[in-house]
Order: sequence, then structure tokens, then C-alpha cells
Amino acid sequence: MNHEKIAPGLLVALENFQSQGEIGLLPQIRTLGLIPPSGSKAMRTVVFLDCDPNAKLDQLAQHDIRINQAEGRFRTAILPVSSMDALSQESAVTRILPSRYLQPKLDIACDLTHVTQWRNGESVGGKNVIVGIIDTGIDASHEAFSGRILRIWDQHLRGDGVKEGAYGAELAPGMFSISRDDEGHGTHVAGIAAGADSLFSGVAPEADFVIVKTSFINAHIADAIRYIFRIAREMQRPAVINLSLGGHFDAHDGSDPLSYIIDQQSGPGRIVCCAAGNEGNDDIHASANISPQATQELRFRIAGGIRNVTLNGWYGGNAAMEISLVSPLGISTPFQALIQQGNAARSHTLPDASITIATPAKNLANGDHQFVVDLQGRNQTAVASGTWKLVLHNVSHDACKADVWIMDDNASSAANFIGAGVNDTMKIGSPGAAASAITVAAYTTRAQWRDIDMQEQQINFTQNTIAEFSSEGPLRNDAAKPDITAPGAMIVSCLSKDSPVNRRDIFQQHFRVMAGTSMATPFITGLVALLLQQQPERTPEQVKEILRKISSIPGQPDTLFDKKWGSGLIDAAKLPMVLGEA
Repeated sequence: MNHEKIAPGLLVALENFQSQGEIGLLPQIRTLGLIPPSGSKAMRTVVFLDCDPNAKLDQLAQHDIRINQAEGRFRTAILPVSSMDALSQESAVTRILPSRYLQPKLDIACDLTHVTQWRNGESVGGKNVIVGIIDTGIDASHEAFSGRILRIWDQHLRGDGVKEGAYGAELAPGMFSISRDDEGHGTHVAGIAAGADSLFSGVAPEADFVIVKTSFINAHIADAIRYIFRIAREMQRPAVINLSLGGHFDAHDGSDPLSYIIDQQSGPGRIVCCAAGNEGNDDIHASANISPQATQELRFRIAGGIRNVTLNGWYGGNAAMEISLVSPLGISTPFQALIQQGNAARSHTLPDASITIATPAKNLANGDHQFVVDLQGRNQTAVASGTWKLVLHNVSHDACKADVWIMDDNASSAANFIGAGVNDTMKIGSPGAAASAITVAAYTTRAQWRDIDMQEQQINFTQNTIAEFSSEGPLRNDAAKPDITAPGAMIVSCLSKDSPVNRRDIFQQHFRVMAGTSMATPFITGLVALLLQQQPERTPEQVKEILRKISSIPGQPDTLFDKKWGSGLIDAAKLPMVLGEA
């Protein structure tokens, strides 16, 4: 096996696979792009390939490796974990990167931002524009979407797939009932962007939809982006895609494969809007500024019941570090230096957990060093709870900075950094880190509402300001993110009939309230659809410039950038003047 082609996150998984077989991969089933065994099929994994853009890779089919694209630098593939050796030996493939599961992150909002007034004044509704929603699906029977859904690609269903990936099933009108949104997130998002019925209007009520019910594996999300933009090209229509999802397994600088694909696919009439994330209150990021030949500790606490924790660390390409981990019992792994050749992953068994550390050569995409530390409970049990220490030893002659993000297999972030190393910045990961994407923070427009039973409800949010949960920028390379802020809490939109919901969150029949940058993003997606109706060839740069000029932080100069607000809250009342200048 050519280990030097394999990214550290995959090296860790392969180390576990080689020592324990498929059972060694089970703790990562919720985070790594793994497909569980089914029938006669062994454990498979979905990966990104960085390869020769013109390479023909059909010969890999003999190893049961399925490549989803026939050309292009970054492609996606699915293969048995046991076929990784054959894939790594393919000369046209320069890098194999893991895919990861990302997380899914109108009422007064339109009036507050003056979108309704501007839309009515300009007589625009998004007509002839495609709004692409890549999410948990859609309740196609909801009246707010009647007659405006063009296609659904359900990546979960059995079928022949689409040109961009031979998996899932593509559904045409008349077949939509086969696909259901049993979580409700996608239906709510779609309603904000472009829903419309007699009681409710999203931002672009005349736009049409192309829906992808995704697996949330980021490689499949990349396939979905290609799919939606292809449909739009074939129909000769502009399109804007909504990605109310994200993760933290990347470099947080826009150099990851999904961000690259967004940048490559975006262009005139092809815009992508992304959520900033909902980790504003979570201590998932820590940093250390380490003097030459010095050592520094980053502490993190793990709650009980967690089976898998991953540390994703990055530092400059001109530096060199040694990595060690200390358990709550005070037992440490040996310091592990950079491993420039061969397998860069090493496994260690502690009483508290099984540890795998990968410290490979520089990352080819950004020239920086990445290290990955994976913690798994021994014998399929939980990782020991308590305070752990990541020890970083700078063996360079110059000072260097390390940034580390922590993820676990629990949806409620049960592993967090503690102590002096906690850094409340750089919490916008892929795909929000993509340079061309419009990355959206959330503003609280509502903190109280009356539910369907006429009971007064409220949530502990401060109204009419940036939402505390909205993730902070900038990026690790100091690029300015998020771009702008839009209403994101508590937003009324469409309720999927197939999703579970607490009655306190039901606003009225067929509608519910939800909060998150997931809700702020489709607000901007809908506004972009209105702008594309006016000028279908607008580029991401032009749209961003328009949005920046109509945004401001309350009480601050219009030109100020803030790590939480970006350029600030949008105000569509400024659009006539800004568009008149364009």
C-alpha cells in the first residue's frame, strides 16, 4: 500500500481496520464516510480522489472501486475498505481523502430586513430561477411547494442514481411521494428560501426547486452540487444552492475537496450559500502559540458514554512538531514525530482508550501539516471520561501556532476543550470555508411565540441581535468569514408531515419554528434567487458585493468586518440604491 497518498484521517481508520478488521471501524461509523456491511457486501467507504483531471480510471472496477465522475481533478468514489491498497497504487491518483458526515445545522424576518417591500416593489419572486436544496429531503405534498419541484434525487433510495453518482434514485413529478423528509430540516429550509401558499411566503415564492435528499457524506454533497448545476445548465436557468450543513474535519481555510468543488462549480448564474455553523457556544477549537523547542498542553474534557473522539490539528508547513496524548489516569503515549514516508499512523493501547495518531508529511492542498488523533473505547466500550491532555512539542527553530478542533460521535458535543487554550474563533469549517460561497451567520428576530395550542412559548435568546450560537470566523488563513448575517431564530416555516415535532414548536397547522444558521442561510438563498431573476448571469463575487453593501452591524460603521457578524445584517431597503450603482 502507498501510505503516502492517503490522508491522515483515512490512515487512522486503516490502522484500526488492519488491527481489528471491520469491527475496528464501528466507532467511526457516525463520522467517517463508511457504508455498513449489507448482505454479501463488505464494509465500504466513500472517498475523494485528487487525481490527473484527464485520467481514465475504469480499470479500477476490477477491484470493486466505483468512480462517480469520468473526469476532473477531484472525484468521488466508493470502494471496499479492503481495496484501498489497489486504489493507492494507481499512478493517476495523487491523494486519497476521507469523506465525512456533515451535520444539518417567515414571518417577521422578511419585513424586518425589508425584503418583502423590495420584492413587491420590483415585482420579483425568483421566477425561472432554480433553488437547489441539499438536505434531509422535502415534504413534496406541502401546499407551499405545489407544482414547483422539478426533480428529487434521493441518495438513500435504491436505484440507478444519476450521472454524477450511480447510487440513489432520481424522481420526476408524480413519483415524489416515494421520498420523504422524516427529519423536517430540509422542508423547513426549503420553505424559508422559496415556499409559498395562502398563509405563508418564503423569500422567493416563484422559484422552482431541485431537491437532493442527501446522506450527509460530504463526497455525496459534492456530487449533489454537480447534479443541481447540471440540471440548471440543461434547462438554461440560473441556480442557487443552499447548504445548511457543515463540519470540522477540514483545514478551515477553504482548501478541502468540497470547498474546491464549490469554487470550481460556481460562476455566472451558479451561486452556493452555506451556513456558518451553530458552534458559537461550543468550545470545539483550541490554539497554542509554541516557542522553539518548547512544549505546550491543550486540555479537553470527555463526558461519559462517548465511543469515538477525533482531534483535527493543523500547523504551518515550515514547522515540525511531536505529538503525545495523556489520559485522565496520567498515562501518556510516546511522542510521535513527523513521519515523512510510509505509514504515518501509529496505534497505542492505554487503559483509558485505544489511541491512533497520524503525523504525515505536508498536506498537498495548502502546504501545511495536519495531524489526527483518534480515541476509541477499548473493546467497543466508551472512551474514559475526564480530562485528557494533548501535548505539542515544537522541535523547530522558529515559533509556530497550532490550531486543533475536537469532534465526537455525540450530536450534543460531549467533548470540549477547557482551559487557557480555548479559542473562540475559526469555528467555520467546510463547506462554509469555500471562497466563492456566501457564508451566513444568524440573527435572532423572535424569542417568543404562541404555539398551535395557543400557549405562550419562549427561548432564552436575546432578541434583535446576533445569535449566540452562530459560529465565529475568520478562517485559519485569516480570510473573512462569515460573509453576512440574516434572520435565523426563531423562524417560522414549513412543517414536514413525516417528521417528529414537539407541539410547542408548531406555530400553526403545517408550520413550525426552528433556529440556527441553517435557517439564516435559505433566507439569503431566496434573496439571491431574486437577484438572479433580475440578472441571471450575476457571479458569486458580484452577488457578494451587493450583499456586503446592503449589510451593516447595528451601531457600527458600514465597512466594519466582525468575526461573528461578517459584514452585518442585510437590509434590502438599500437595494435600489446599490443596484442603481451596479
